[in-house]
Amino acid sequence: MLSEAARCVKCGLCLAVCPTYRLGASETRSPRGRIALVQALSRRQLAVDDYCYEVLGSCLMCRRCEAVCPSEVPVGQLMDGGRELVRSRQGWKERLLIAMLSRRFWGRLLARTGRAVLSASAPKGKMLAQARFETPALDEVHCPGGSDVLGRVGLFTGCTGSLFDGAALEGAIALLLQAGYAVRVPRNQVCCGALDAHGGNAARAARLLSANQAVFASAGELEAVLSIASGCGAHLAGYPALGKKHRDICTFLAQEQVISRLRFRPLEKRALVHLPCTLENVLHGAEAVLRLLRRIPGLQIEEAGKRGDCCGAGGTAFLLRPAMADSLRQPFVQRLGALSPDYVLSSNVSCRLHLQAGADAGGANYMHPVTLLARQLIRS
Repeated sequence: MLSEAARCVKCGLCLAVCPTYRLGASETRSPRGRIALVQALSRRQLAVDDYCYEVLGSCLMCRRCEAVCPSEVPVGQLMDGGRELVRSRQGWKERLLIAMLSRRFWGRLLARTGRAVLSASAPKGKMLAQARFETPALDEVHCPGGSDVLGRVGLFTGCTGSLFDGAALEGAIALLLQAGYAVRVPRNQVCCGALDAHGGNAARAARLLSANQAVFASAGELEAVLSIASGCGAHLAGYPALGKKHRDICTFLAQEQVISRLRFRPLEKRALVHLPCTLENVLHGAEAVLRLLRRIPGLQIEEAGKRGDCCGAGGTAFLLRPAMADSLRQPFVQRLGALSPDYVLSSNVSCRLHLQAGADAGGANYMHPVTLLARQLIRS
């Protein structure tokens, strides 16, 4: 960790793109400030305290600093390592939230309880409006009709996928089948481990990584392993064995040999497209999303917010640090109000929930881009 941190020459090019630095111009809450803190903690020059925990925990893991860093410093890895050093200061609420969200049964129980006690008009009540408690109809093997099979792919569902992205999972399968791909959905896959890794629990994150790599290795020869949520995808891309095969679902569908097999019904509506930080900075799939949506005749597409801005969701940050998250969301909320779109599309579930929680009551439908694509798909 010290070797990787030493690559940071503290040039400051990252300051202009760091959302937490731009909020208060605090050097401590900049990428180079946090890296300096990790270095000091690693060398035992500083004692672990609540302040150290808060500084490292306030990083939103947008990783835009990595995208502009001339020294290619792996800031995401350093933040995960730094949070492991300060995990002793992690509060019970954060530990409980991560433990529940990363386990399907407990995540669904948490969502059910929240929906029962929260008003539907309250911010967190709006988030839970997207929860879908019926289990998606996902067989372990899905085969396209006919004999024209282009290849075989695996589908990663994620720990909250069936709860908040069930329609996107079903839509992804429909699109892949239409394009001629057989789809494997291994039953024993688990959480990708991003929540634990970002929460400093490196041991559990490593166990989840090993379990998923074993599950997909046993699924047979796969051309790619596809993820729906960009947050999961950014973590899967770093898996030692599986990472080389990983692709974001929209990046895979936007390939010419795939997209040429897909046709869509016209839709005279307006869609505001949110491009998550993880999709843009880590998976480099922003243009693929836009390319796919432009295939829907009549659909007006506009981007939500300025390219490169962070909405503040940051995984669980919008739940644990709401004041910071709400400040960063405000420009997006203003644009939502000004344009009054029919659809708000985002491939990161945290971002989508966060945006919906801050929006005024209106008729916009919040969904994954793949969900809308599948709805308009002309099936044969």
